[in-house]
This record gives sequence, C-alpha cells and structure tokens, in this order.
Amino acid sequence: MTFGLRDLEAILSRPAQPPLPGQTSISVASIWDHVYEGPGPCRTDTFGQACGAHRDEHQHVPEQA
Repeated sequence: MTFGLRDLEAILSRPAQPPLPGQTSISVASIWDHVYEGPGPCRTDTFGQACGAHRDEHQHVPEQA
C-alpha cells in the first residue's frame, strides 16, 4: 500500500486516542538527551520549547574552556 501526502495529512489530523487503562505518559525530555547550552538556564530548543533546566540537571555538559 502506498501513502500519498494527502493520506498522511488525513492520518495526522485524526484526534489522539484516549490512554488505555493504567497507561501513563513520560516526559519527552526524559527520552531526548541534549547538551546543556548556557550560560544560565539551558537555551536548547526541545521540540519548539526552550529546555530552561539548570546546568546540573543535564547529563551532557560541555567541557569548560
């Protein structure tokens, strides 16, 4: 089966299904690692939203020059 752009748009425009009983969501930030961009709160753009977390909350921190 081949999908065209209109088919894809139709699929993506469908409303999200309600969660299953017992299903929980996780933060996107917990599954998407990035390097801290400072100074101050992190300025990394994470899916259209600035991270804003403190430097110490990041797993990946660049070496100090």
